[in-house]
Amino acid sequence: MNVGFIGLGMMGEGMVSNLLKAGHTVKGYDISAAALERHAKAGGIATKSIQEVVKDVDVVMTMLPTGAHVESVLFGKDNAAALMKPGTIVIDSSTILPKTTESIASRLKEMGLAMLDAPVGRTSDHAWSGTLIFMVGGDAAHLEKARPLLEAMGEVVYHCGSNGAGIRSKIINNYMSIVLNVLTAEALTLGDKANLDRETLIKILMGTPAGRSHLATSYPAKVFKGDISPVFMLDLAAKDLGLAIQVGATDGVPLATGAAALQVYTTAQTHGRGREDWTAMLVHMHELAGLKK
Repeated sequence: MNVGFIGLGMMGEGMVSNLLKAGHTVKGYDISAAALERHAKAGGIATKSIQEVVKDVDVVMTMLPTGAHVESVLFGKDNAAALMKPGTIVIDSSTILPKTTESIASRLKEMGLAMLDAPVGRTSDHAWSGTLIFMVGGDAAHLEKARPLLEAMGEVVYHCGSNGAGIRSKIINNYMSIVLNVLTAEALTLGDKANLDRETLIKILMGTPAGRSHLATSYPAKVFKGDISPVFMLDLAAKDLGLAIQVGATDGVPLATGAAALQVYTTAQTHGRGREDWTAMLVHMHELAGLKK
């Protein structure tokens, strides 16, 4: 397949390497001359302009820092979309706002072009090894046409729904992962400050939802089944969280994430969820978000 790839940075360069290994023809463009030189040495076609990279290709891929960059490339001074042949599929793997993705998709459709938002999970190491996770939003038929490209770069391709669903899934994944990073650091620091053996503590954590994730343990067993009868009451969870925050205060370990979480637990209690299972937190969040039961 003939591909034009815009953005040969930490992620893009690795992704392109696997497209080339799979036998696809890849024209590349980046503002970095060094990146273009490496692309040419790897077997790709280095181009000097956006206009050149999108000419006569089946698919245009973008991996750029912001939504403004994507819009500028497609509709701004570069006006790349106007130069693409009818039926070209634009695959944007940038992490941008869903409303930007949806707007871009609508504009491209009016021009006779297609779009898939296909942000990735994992890191630049996985980009090089071809083991990314793709979260794709867009028409299923367009995804099937582009699937050989995505499968050359990743080991799992999820079709999340229509345009915008892919980037929404990525943002949710990032939100959970990034917040858990802070929570993990707080918890380990609490143990380190008390001179607990790190290895033993981690073994303990990995044997419970703390380390194994609620998505793999408590949620499937309870709230996902519509069962919020208490195995571990939300009131007790709030009490135990309060104890941890008190220990942190005594030991001089700031637990900002825990303090914020306690406020949410307190709100759930005032809404009558205290005697229910702690996984009823999901029901509480649905109510706050205005979702129907």
